[in-house]
Amino acid sequence: MTAVITALICLLFPALLILLCQNSRLLDKIGVVVLAFGTGIALSAGLDLPQLIGAETLTGVQTQLSEIAIALALPLLVFSIDVKHSLNMAGDTMKSMAVALFSVMLISACGAFLFQHKLDHIWQIAGMSVGAYTGGGPNMAAIKTAIEADQEIFVTMTTYDILLSALYLMFVMTLAKPIFSLLLRPFESSGVHEDSHHDHKFAHLADETANSYKTLTQVKTLPQTLLALVVSAVCVGAAVAIASLFPQSMSSAVTIISITSLGLAASFIPYVRQLANSFQLGMYLILVFCFTMGTMTDTSIITNLNLDLFAYIGFILIGSLMLQALICKLLKIDIDTFLITSSAAIMSVPFIPVIAGALKNREIIIPGFAAAIAGYVIGNYLGVAVAYATRSLVGG
Repeated sequence: MTAVITALICLLFPALLILLCQNSRLLDKIGVVVLAFGTGIALSAGLDLPQLIGAETLTGVQTQLSEIAIALALPLLVFSIDVKHSLNMAGDTMKSMAVALFSVMLISACGAFLFQHKLDHIWQIAGMSVGAYTGGGPNMAAIKTAIEADQEIFVTMTTYDILLSALYLMFVMTLAKPIFSLLLRPFESSGVHEDSHHDHKFAHLADETANSYKTLTQVKTLPQTLLALVVSAVCVGAAVAIASLFPQSMSSAVTIISITSLGLAASFIPYVRQLANSFQLGMYLILVFCFTMGTMTDTSIITNLNLDLFAYIGFILIGSLMLQALICKLLKIDIDTFLITSSAAIMSVPFIPVIAGALKNREIIIPGFAAAIAGYVIGNYLGVAVAYATRSLVGG
């Protein structure tokens, strides 16, 4: 009974956070995802949860719920994405995005060599970092499951990632353009994407406010929402069946890659792509995952800062940004395209309008969306590949 109550709290608490954000502009600006993770950490710090619930029961609920939530979320997040349309809209932006992805992968691998004697499980850290900074938080979580990464390392990385990504966002929105304009050519408007009638295809991805979750409460779309969940569950079940055909050592990686691939394949079916609220439901499950992971946090990781891990993540952010800028200079890519694709890799889809607004360039929103979607779609593949490549080179 205790396990059921604990699971219900983890499932429903994000809904309370959404309601609070819908009624508070300040909380909404902080973001529901950050609040979900932060509240979980606060509960872990302020209450002795293992004593209240029981250590074995708590661990079981946390582990199972986090794994189920991320598995179901992955297909739901890609169902509504029109991948073909996104690639067609991207144009030359994809060249810059490819540079961004390459930069993150190379710098992560180089960092693994530099920090291999300072950080345990460096190959896991490298793989999860690539997932986080080519796609986003869901990719990092998926890769964590795929490579069976150490739980403590993942939670610590998530905490540091929130802090450093916030600093990165502030830099891109303020000082980055004046600084990198000394190296890169200015943006030249073509008018192709301005006031594009395709904006509606990305509206559900761009809305990062708590109001975006209101559609989940609409009775008229409830059957489609439930059907999206069922289709996601079918993808997960099929992925588990596929993974059972492989050796146990490969099971987790095959499962996550299969879930991603099946979800992506389903997005090409018009009926599945048009199911209402699939993306919002996927994001709600991400909130459940974040809150649950937050309750698993050992707060000593904040009070006792792991300087080496913090430095490694910072090295990736700064190093990949600098390398991408140098390559973009050689390829004659403009400053705005460079910054929007870097942001697409580091910050993911919802932040594209924020960055475009800071750059005062609405034309780059649509290609920015397309670039971010591409990063999200292939982030799991890149992260798993870098993780195992790094392990083969520097050892486990």
